[in-house]
Amino acid sequence: MDQKKKIAVVVGAGIAGASICLALKQRNIQTILLDSDTGPAKHSSGNPIGVVYPFLTKHKTSESEFSLEAFRYFLSIWDRFHLKNLVPHVDGIYFLMDTKESYDRYSNAIISNQIQSHTAIESIETFSGSPALFFPEGKSISPVDLTKQILILSNPVTKYSCKLLSWEEEENKSKVHCQTSVGKIECDYLFLTQGYQFADDPHLEWLPLRKVRGQILKIPEEKTTNTYGILYGDYITAAIDGYQVLGATFDEFKLEENPRPEESESLWKDLLNRLPKLSDQWEPQNPRLFPTRVSYRTQSQDRHPIVGKLPNISKLDLSVKYQNLLRNADKKMNIPYYESVGILNGLGSRGLTHALYSAEILVSTMLEETNPISEKIFKSLKPDRFLIRMWKRDQLISN
Repeated sequence: MDQKKKIAVVVGAGIAGASICLALKQRNIQTILLDSDTGPAKHSSGNPIGVVYPFLTKHKTSESEFSLEAFRYFLSIWDRFHLKNLVPHVDGIYFLMDTKESYDRYSNAIISNQIQSHTAIESIETFSGSPALFFPEGKSISPVDLTKQILILSNPVTKYSCKLLSWEEEENKSKVHCQTSVGKIECDYLFLTQGYQFADDPHLEWLPLRKVRGQILKIPEEKTTNTYGILYGDYITAAIDGYQVLGATFDEFKLEENPRPEESESLWKDLLNRLPKLSDQWEPQNPRLFPTRVSYRTQSQDRHPIVGKLPNISKLDLSVKYQNLLRNADKKMNIPYYESVGILNGLGSRGLTHALYSAEILVSTMLEETNPISEKIFKSLKPDRFLIRMWKRDQLISN
């Protein structure tokens, strides 16, 4: 396969789309990046400061294994391309274990996931006086600058204010025809990363993705403040350029764009209660006056990323029922795919940590390379998992 002559279209210019562009660049594949907005990182990747750290579970699970590998991959890209010199950031994240339940979960996660001290170590967080996991290479970081620097490295052809209206894969699966708001594009690969705008694509209607609202506060750096990011249910980042971010609320039902003053007050109150040794040293503040940002992220039904070739459910054989499979082990659900169309979505609140590795997994899959992860973890990421669940519940309807 002469990959140098291949053309890929990536839809979505957030951290997910930028990460796919980088994975394609490393394979010398010409890339066209589309986004309906006026530039990159305008939605959830546009928050002023975010956090990078791995998600852990008490027992070793596919979720924690994937997140740890993703965190390590992030750090490898960070070092390889010298991003520490290009992206505003502060190293070090504390994750408080200030309840019996959280201490049980995260202290055991160190053992079950065999985590070494350079990744995470039990410690005491100074301002709370509570036990905590400290991630020395975790980061408070600018998502906007990270996304932009990855795009500089990958150098795709960019088409902003350009919306993907429709797409179809040829019957022989050799090309994908994309109709955009500025004209037609023919490509060899199509990568869909457009977040909550997935709802505009009829090929994706069956995916259990949902739009989630979050609200954060941008607060001025105080003279005495936390050197590291601190997570305690909500989070407060370390200061970058004179400001910190306090976040974040979560709402999957009421999705208005305007900030809610009562949520700002709630975030501030929780900070004062959870980190009194920090906030007692600050001047009194009115949280309603802080700059506030509302953004939306896309979350899957199981809160795990969706990464893989896109199933073509219009060609799915639904004559084989799940109960038939139980009775006759040689029958299985054969899932047809769009061979040239991949999806990376549902990154939720962990996009900064997971996007680069997810992109590497997806691109290696599309190009039929050796998968960098185990089959068990890969199955936990593939969009197929939702089809299997729907099939078991007899929720799939034949066209």
